[in-house]
Amino acid sequence: MSNRREATSVVTSTLTGLNDETFNENEENISGSNLSGSDSDASESVSLDSLNIDGIEVDELSDTDDSGRLDSAHETDSDGQNWPEFNLENDIGNPRLKVGMLFKSKDSLKEAAKQYGRLNSYFIKFPKNDLKRLKAVCSKKCSWFIWASRLNPNDPTDQTWQIRSSNPNHTCSKVYKNRNVTAAWIGEQYKEKFIADPNYSLKSLQQDVKRDFCCLVSLTKCRRAKLRALELIEGAHKAQYEKVYEYLLEVRTQNEGTTTICYLDNRLFQRMYVCLQACKDGYRAGCRRIVGLDGCFLKGYYGGYLLAAVGIDANNGIYPLAYAAVESENQASWLWFLELLAIDLEIVSSYQISFMSDKQKGLLEAICMLFPNAETRHCVRHLHSNFKKAGFQTKELKDLLWKAARASTIREFDDVMDELRNTNQHAYDWLKEKNPIHWSRSHFSFRSHSDMLVNNLSESFNKIILEARRKPILTMMETIRTKIMLLIVKKKEEADKWKGMLCPKIKKKVDANIKDSLRCVPSHAGGDKYQVECGPGSQHVVDLVEKSCSCRNWDLTGIPCMHALAVIHHKDEFPETYLQTCYTKQTQLQIYSNFVSPVRGLKQWTSLSNMLPILPPPLRRPPGRPTKVRRKELDEGQTTNRLSKRGVEMRCSKCKRIGHNKRSCKGEVGQNIPVKRHQVGAPTQQQATRNQQEGNPTQQGASTQLPTVPPTAPTHQEAARRQKLPLKRKSTTTTVRWMPSTQESSMTDH
Repeated sequence: MSNRREATSVVTSTLTGLNDETFNENEENISGSNLSGSDSDASESVSLDSLNIDGIEVDELSDTDDSGRLDSAHETDSDGQNWPEFNLENDIGNPRLKVGMLFKSKDSLKEAAKQYGRLNSYFIKFPKNDLKRLKAVCSKKCSWFIWASRLNPNDPTDQTWQIRSSNPNHTCSKVYKNRNVTAAWIGEQYKEKFIADPNYSLKSLQQDVKRDFCCLVSLTKCRRAKLRALELIEGAHKAQYEKVYEYLLEVRTQNEGTTTICYLDNRLFQRMYVCLQACKDGYRAGCRRIVGLDGCFLKGYYGGYLLAAVGIDANNGIYPLAYAAVESENQASWLWFLELLAIDLEIVSSYQISFMSDKQKGLLEAICMLFPNAETRHCVRHLHSNFKKAGFQTKELKDLLWKAARASTIREFDDVMDELRNTNQHAYDWLKEKNPIHWSRSHFSFRSHSDMLVNNLSESFNKIILEARRKPILTMMETIRTKIMLLIVKKKEEADKWKGMLCPKIKKKVDANIKDSLRCVPSHAGGDKYQVECGPGSQHVVDLVEKSCSCRNWDLTGIPCMHALAVIHHKDEFPETYLQTCYTKQTQLQIYSNFVSPVRGLKQWTSLSNMLPILPPPLRRPPGRPTKVRRKELDEGQTTNRLSKRGVEMRCSKCKRIGHNKRSCKGEVGQNIPVKRHQVGAPTQQQATRNQQEGNPTQQGASTQLPTVPPTAPTHQEAARRQKLPLKRKSTTTTVRWMPSTQESSMTDH
């Protein structure tokens, strides 16, 4: 039993390196062996052949006291002493600086000392800081200090530092403005909060630093800390341009058939285009042949614009097709983008395609050059904005504009334009110059099976990618790709749960038309044609074979109008059989059966060392603070509960003039007439006027008058003194009453 205990003690001491007292006890039992544990004696081995360790269990050989201390390893020096080793990753949360502690470098020692000061509200500085020694102190009146030096100063390869001496006691007070609490350190500490909430406010960050570390920081430092945290999360703006080739290669590798184009200008980044293969297949599977085009500005450091093409699915939802980051929104960039889009979507004939846009810069010219026969529609909402800027802001004119846009027949359109001319001739002349083929349903073609008047497709896509527009280039492109990937999966899961043959939004429109068809009376005119009466003066012709109605609503959308539904119910047939196949659930499933494959992280991308890195584009930052929020129109929804006063004439309550308020008023207010200085005995201007009107008896009876002094121009100091007078004051005229002679004599005696 005693041999078993001795063997256990010896093996445990040999494997774990216990303290000197345990070594001394084990040295007596084993002769001729040196168990100092130093590196110089590592070649010598301990003979355990004479010991019986067959009955020893594994639990008896393990050191239970030191098994949980893997985060802070210990090292033994040549003198046989165990010095604690500081682990920067595990011990930085609560550093305990002790004499003899080892650090892998001087930087880790300085960071540990700074972290100790941050957590305990002390400002630690380093008056001695050279290649061989380091001294850390608190303040001039404090006795706390740390002296450290290199462990092996003669070995240039060994950068280990050790604390030689220290005084852990402080004789100073806490500080609440610590310069070691830098913006970079705050950004590192609160990085997780910005990951959870990218809109984490500066005020909240300032309060959290004050609560967690008892430190007061400014909002400017918090703003720099936020930029640092976002840079750690999203990557640096400039460094990401060097990885563009690797990112595009990774996207093409994971999604075969994807088009990725990077356009450079002498190694300077200029444009980047991405069209995923899943989006191409989905467009060909059943999307209607109408594409929304729009561009939005980027909020990143280098700016630029993002061009996007968006399609429409079977349920009237958005379906992203392609996107590109360009240097600016002009004719050249739109021409480059549309050329690549035509190749990816296989647009052979421009007769079968329609484009909806907001008339961006250079877009109309590019469409006319590439697609001369394509239908181009302009957003009516933007048309109304220009209509208001021209001076036509009344609600009556607005209603007439939208009524003309919603008119489905040419006769109805002409009637509305005549009504507009009778209301306002100038508004009619302005609108008459706009070609109705771009903005009125009465002139739209039947190719795309869509009666859209606004570019909500692109606006909805811009809202989805809103948070990505402020990120660096690769982070932005990857965020957009991820959102498209998630959108396809979400729409596919929703379509699997639908019941019935039609999509939900289409079914809702059909139900609304069925309800309106109850007031229509169809009459069979022979063959497949019917005459439908809907009241006095409202009579239409329906052809079930051609799927056409004289109101043109069925022809525009491919959805039976109320006149056609009245005929269908008269024949006791189902409306679903007369809808276009692009509105069915089966088409929706075919569109979203093509998925976007995921992409690996940055560290797993294939390295392209044989290609020169891409340089960032030239910085184009105008003077002033960058714009982050789009300017809203007057009729757009406001984010606050108070209505805006834009367009309201402001009248000053003091001077009663238009154009400013009383706070910024600089004119004369009411009866505030400046007072001119005069000499004693000389009447004021008001007194002289009153004396001339009423007649002063003293002047009539007196033979001599006081000499009058000519008025002099006020000096600069007098003019400045007059401006400081109160706005309202009492009358300048005063009445002086002399005391009786008895009182005068009494006052004189005193």
